[in-house]
Amino acid sequence: MIPDRSIALALAALTALSRIPLTAGRLWEWDSVLYARSLELGFHVDDVLAGSRPHPPGYIFYVASAAVGRALGLDSDHALIAVGIAASAVGTAACYLLCRRFAGRGLSIGLSLAFATSPLVWLHSEVAMPYILLAPISAGLALAFRDARRAGGRRIVVTSLAFGALGGFRQDLLLFLVPLWAWSLAGTTTRSRIAAIVALISGCLVWFTPSALLSDGPLLYVARTVRQLTGLGATSANGERSIPLNLVLIGDSVLWAGLTVTVLVFVLGLARALAGARGQRRADDGEARFFAIWLLPALLFYLFVHIGEWGFVLSLVPGLYALGAWLLGPLARRSPGARRVVSGAIYATAMLGTVLFLAGDHPVFSRASLLEHDRSTDVKTAFIRDRLPAETTVVFATAEALVASYYLPEYAVRYANRAATTAYDLRITGITTIVVYEPGARPVATGQSRQVVGPGVALEIIAVAPDAVVVVPGPDLGDLRIR
Repeated sequence: MIPDRSIALALAALTALSRIPLTAGRLWEWDSVLYARSLELGFHVDDVLAGSRPHPPGYIFYVASAAVGRALGLDSDHALIAVGIAASAVGTAACYLLCRRFAGRGLSIGLSLAFATSPLVWLHSEVAMPYILLAPISAGLALAFRDARRAGGRRIVVTSLAFGALGGFRQDLLLFLVPLWAWSLAGTTTRSRIAAIVALISGCLVWFTPSALLSDGPLLYVARTVRQLTGLGATSANGERSIPLNLVLIGDSVLWAGLTVTVLVFVLGLARALAGARGQRRADDGEARFFAIWLLPALLFYLFVHIGEWGFVLSLVPGLYALGAWLLGPLARRSPGARRVVSGAIYATAMLGTVLFLAGDHPVFSRASLLEHDRSTDVKTAFIRDRLPAETTVVFATAEALVASYYLPEYAVRYANRAATTAYDLRITGITTIVVYEPGARPVATGQSRQVVGPGVALEIIAVAPDAVVVVPGPDLGDLRIR
């Protein structure tokens, strides 16, 4: 019989090979540029945009891994994507091994393929963003904690060391997985717990030390990271976002990550909860505590504190599939017919995810969205560069501001956002052309304009007379050109 580790490696290789031909050709968004800056200008964490290479806490191991790709000849975009491809491959392998703790081989393979082909996972494997790292690290550590709880001894210490060190890829997982780590220590001796705490701290120092030294020292690094965290919390809980909006974003993200698996898990989980309420408990009910301690901290954080975008839920997605294995496994074992139905539904989910991503036209969760983003970036930057001189042109953009500045390094680029409640005055000293890169970046009361339509994209061009004052909505971030 083929060992499970060999199957996991085969699934990882298949996942990586499916990603390589489909990668995005341009940096995906604002943060992607910050990571590219860190590769090209040197790692330096700051909460002021001019010094953010990248923003706190920096994810220094993500940047260092991409630096290997740069050393091998990849550009910044593809070096960062290479890390994402590797992470998705490891995530698929970890998902399989985790599902095997609860279900048979066939069902576990189907669940891991459904994970790999889900549009949310696939998208974040193809762009220069670190969210995909949440999946393999969360799944791998959950598996390690579960096994360490049973094995005890040295396994707990080694797992604690790895837990701390892996925070260098995504420090938010330290916050979310601390309860599961503490759960893994239950039943051990006081000596083992102390050793595990020391190992965890030692692992954290592996990434904290270089991050702090490259970011003006430990005091400033910690202060900037704390300000970043408290700023996110204030924005999400009390400002632009609300709990209902967070809930919608979480639900939408989980649906695109799980497709029909999400529905099956919800229905079967509800049935188990109702059965438990009637006193019909099963011998394996202890696993419910494992899943609750693993998944609830991140879920509650995203709901009540902050969730910035879809990719955050990737910390929960492997748990969703493992939970599916736990709930579907008993059904598949009842009879050959039940096994065929359950496995068929899961493999159909994998096929559905593949079709939706490769052939669908969703504006985010599809291959088409990657192609459109690349094409739109190229068309806009080519038009500006070919038609408008850099000396007399200012580009206004919102979400794409740093992307525009990266691909138009010789042009002045300003952040503007019509949805902002603040504004500032920009004095024009000579004949100037303003380019509105995105509709939401249009300045206030700038007179007549004309639409320039390229192949499927539009830029708004505004002529401004000398000595004019342009009211720019949003904070004054200055000229965003790469320095």
